[in-house]
Amino acid sequence: MQNSASEITKVCESWWECLADSSKVEQRAHVMKLLALLDWDLPIPFSPKATAEQLNALTYLLRADGQTTIATYFLLPGALEAPSGIIEKGLDFCHTTRALIQETKSPNINYVFISDLYRTYFYASDTEELLLHADDPASFNRQVAEHLKRGRVARGALEEIRREPRSAAARRLRDWQERWKRTLREYRHVSETSLDVLMDRLVLLRFLFQHQALRRTRRRFEEQFRELSTESVLGDTKARRECGGGLVRLFHDMWLDWRADIFAPLPDLDELLTDNELVASLLSECMLLTRSKFSIATILESFNYGDPTEKLRVRMVPDENEDRDYYLVKQTLETVDEARIEINIHDEGYRAIFHWLDKLLGVYDRISLDFDATVNREAQQKNVIDLFAWSAVDAKRPEACAEPLDHACNHGLRIRCDNDRQQRVARLILSMHLISLCDSRQEAMDHLPSITPVFSADSESGASGRTGAKTLRISAGG
Repeated sequence: MQNSASEITKVCESWWECLADSSKVEQRAHVMKLLALLDWDLPIPFSPKATAEQLNALTYLLRADGQTTIATYFLLPGALEAPSGIIEKGLDFCHTTRALIQETKSPNINYVFISDLYRTYFYASDTEELLLHADDPASFNRQVAEHLKRGRVARGALEEIRREPRSAAARRLRDWQERWKRTLREYRHVSETSLDVLMDRLVLLRFLFQHQALRRTRRRFEEQFRELSTESVLGDTKARRECGGGLVRLFHDMWLDWRADIFAPLPDLDELLTDNELVASLLSECMLLTRSKFSIATILESFNYGDPTEKLRVRMVPDENEDRDYYLVKQTLETVDEARIEINIHDEGYRAIFHWLDKLLGVYDRISLDFDATVNREAQQKNVIDLFAWSAVDAKRPEACAEPLDHACNHGLRIRCDNDRQQRVARLILSMHLISLCDSRQEAMDHLPSITPVFSADSESGASGRTGAKTLRISAGG
């Protein structure tokens, strides 16, 4: 059937006009007419899960080329908020689309189309990114319909939809944070530092819950956080007011259990959150941000504003440093525990943290392999297996090789910052990178390494250049 913008508009508007005396059969008839106008004559029904069933959604799979699969949800009119209002707040979902996306987790589904035949959302399933949206049938015709024609989908047109650049996503996240900081400051006077800590905690939690970094209590704390977020939407007035106190207690438990410095008690922040009815809305909106916004690259880019030199430090690519590389290469079993490198954010930028921490851990891994090879060679020469002897030998393993992340934070890495802003950014992205390393190295831990020593100005940092000094303090220029 030949597609027509006027026919699509007519189908959508007629469904809203006859809603008062419509039935499920009529709803399905309108949906099938719309899909036919987009050249989808044989959509594949699938069984709706709890949220979709509760919303009386009609659910279909659209497959055009045998590879691209679109899960579609057609809802009753009024079930969706206007996408323009959601985007204006810096969000990526309304509560309905958030719930439906969570139910559509499958490696076989590439895109998710959600519509009440008036308002429309279209997401990439893997990144949860909002690719297309429309507030009304006219907008649907202009901005969405052409992309969803069966022939264009079969030719890969959906892959050509322009994704939001990282800079734009980072700016929207920053605008969302600034909006909430203003709102909370109007509610009660509190320092800018405390508000920054709150935003950093929310960022770190969303990032942490996406990684397999902590083995004991991460799931439990994640469930508690999600319960608070859900309570903020579904709870009564009393429950919503108690969300702030619940969040304070959750932060306190995380501090005790995870030992993450960012959750250390902050009295004025606790006072701000307790019995604050705004916290419910804050948590609710935090869960309406797509997970792709909470990548290290996007979070770092969100600090790309203000002073031009600080913006430069966000984008600065680490320079090669032959002296520092040579220092790391020459480390041995005997010296590795005392080895230390120092990064100066002012000269090297924030990305130097990732670059040199990874190189330092690479040294630890290399020496650990050397240690294992030496031990195995000696055991083969003796031709004997003695568990007690092995335990004694393993106790001689360098501390840097036994607990690499802890040792790197306690002894191997120092970061120098010129001001509070630099230290805030460095602390946040270092914490995120440590979580990412725990996940990628499959070294799930009971607690996060303390990063306080990384920023300490201990006396050893001034020993550089002296005979026998173990700390390498080299500027970006070598």
